[in-house]
Amino acid sequence: MMVIKLFSIGRQYVLRNLRSACLYLLIYCSGSLLVWLKDARRQPDHFGKMLYGKDSLLVNLQEPLQERTRSLKTVAEVYALIRNGKALRANGKLLLYFQRDSAAMKLTCGDIVLICGELRPVSSSGNPGAFDYRHYCAAKQIFHQAFIRAGYWKRSSLRVGGLSARCLLPARNWCIRTLQRYLGKGPEAALAAALLIGYRYDLDKDMVQAYTNAGVVHIIAISGMHLALIYSSLLWLLQWWPVHRYSGLIKMLLICVLLWGFTLLAGAAASILRAAVMFTVIAAGELLLRRYTNIYNTLAASAFLLLCYDPWLLLDAGFQLSYLAVLGILLCYRPLYELWAIPWWWLDKLWQAAAVSLAAQALTLPVCLYYFHQFPNLFLPANLVIVTLSTIILYGLILVLLLSPFPIAAHYTGIALRYLISWMNQLAVFIESLPYAVTNHIYMPLYATVFAYMMMAALLALWLGRWKQGMITVLVVGLCWSGVYATDVILAQERRMMIVYNVPGYTAIDIIRERRLQFAGDTGLLYNKALAERYLQPSKQRYHLKGNLTQALQGFKTPGGLSLVIVDSTWRPFVPLKKFHTDYLLLSHHPKLSIMQLKDMFVFKMIIFDASNPLWQIQQWKNDCSALTLRCFSVPDQGAYLINF
Repeated sequence: MMVIKLFSIGRQYVLRNLRSACLYLLIYCSGSLLVWLKDARRQPDHFGKMLYGKDSLLVNLQEPLQERTRSLKTVAEVYALIRNGKALRANGKLLLYFQRDSAAMKLTCGDIVLICGELRPVSSSGNPGAFDYRHYCAAKQIFHQAFIRAGYWKRSSLRVGGLSARCLLPARNWCIRTLQRYLGKGPEAALAAALLIGYRYDLDKDMVQAYTNAGVVHIIAISGMHLALIYSSLLWLLQWWPVHRYSGLIKMLLICVLLWGFTLLAGAAASILRAAVMFTVIAAGELLLRRYTNIYNTLAASAFLLLCYDPWLLLDAGFQLSYLAVLGILLCYRPLYELWAIPWWWLDKLWQAAAVSLAAQALTLPVCLYYFHQFPNLFLPANLVIVTLSTIILYGLILVLLLSPFPIAAHYTGIALRYLISWMNQLAVFIESLPYAVTNHIYMPLYATVFAYMMMAALLALWLGRWKQGMITVLVVGLCWSGVYATDVILAQERRMMIVYNVPGYTAIDIIRERRLQFAGDTGLLYNKALAERYLQPSKQRYHLKGNLTQALQGFKTPGGLSLVIVDSTWRPFVPLKKFHTDYLLLSHHPKLSIMQLKDMFVFKMIIFDASNPLWQIQQWKNDCSALTLRCFSVPDQGAYLINF
């Protein structure tokens, strides 16, 4: 009997594990199916499947137009496809680049526009190690872009009656106008709009970079901090509500309506969606059910619900950083704070704030290095001062909106806030300017990020759970990390490669031999720090490169026998006695030569068109190559060209 009983118990454990495995498998399969269903390209009425010929699109501009060098950029949502005067149902999102003129400058967010233009896939530089803009847009379900020339669009009088058009856009515009009225139209009002409602389109890029380098850029991204302040304020204001049978339900509904209204007003970014779902669950538990929920369950439930709504949020950097920061605070804040018992009240409060910043930074560090390749060394003092100041400013901005019916009071409040924001900006710039404020050019590949989190998990288990094998696990993972890194460096030592970069308006070529770098092209690019950091530096980090020998070459031949000739605007057509032989022709800076003339001058395997040429000229060259059955590669269309030799 005892044997049968033990067998029964053992079978129960086996079945329990089997049920758990089946449940996880079901969740995984359901998630995979959800990702497949949520892919906009698989919808039968996606405009990318329907558009051809002279069809037009009726679109709604989703974002304010952002000024670029020769165009105005925005994101649009497709409502209908117009074919032969008939409207066909269509959906999807796309990037629009309007030709700059006085009419396009008057377009605003929410306008309905009829457009006609050639669709192209969303472009990405394709430069090694660089930010993949195509992948970023794909995660937001944007796969196409179009350049709309003047005269090829028309504003429609049609009005879409959704919640965004009827309520949210007017409310956001009212907030922006009110802030500009009482704070002016300078950088202070732009930062106030970003801080209060997440409107970042008017922010100065240098100022955003200053906040990034100081380690406090999160204050101008609407996050859980904003909703936490609003939630606590609403709880305090609703204390006077008389207690009766439905008081908890009324409070919960009022708080949730205001929280979600602010969330939608602020653009419903991933970080604020996380906070909105969490505070909704907390409010329902505390006010309606009179129960205090487990915060870890609430965090997991909010992530699960958001991913059910949009599984592509998992690839959003804001989503990842938001949840990691909250998880870091939940796991590490209390143990960190208890390491130092301080008898003085004010110093204890300072240590609490420092512990929160350290805990949030701990779990977000690997992801920050993976995405941004830099670390703000002075993040702790910057957070202690600037976050405190930004909290005061945030309450002041809410007060300005509430006082807007009383112009005199709002005016003087706005003056005080303008000075506070100006001081905060100056403080961020000062911290950024300090020596060693930022460590740049940190290469953190995906495998290193995974290993870093494995080591963190083992250390937390050792510290918080007294897991004895934690240190051994850390050493094993560290050894594996070192082995993979050593392999990567050895492969880089043997790498021989030529890279034709995708840099708009410039010719840029790197020749890599055994981690040594030789640059050929426009030397002015190397002296433009911003462009060099954006387009050239990532490949140096990716391939562990040293040096930057610069030569102005018209062509070269590698030790492996690979040859390339650069044909630029100085070349003129001629007929040689014997054709020149080369592997590649690189057309640069709009040479006055036709493809037929080049064929009479050279014997080559492929023609490369770099990003210094105009797009219309490249398209003409591609047509000529197709007619002559010649191989060609367009860097602006297809990304950087890499050749191993």
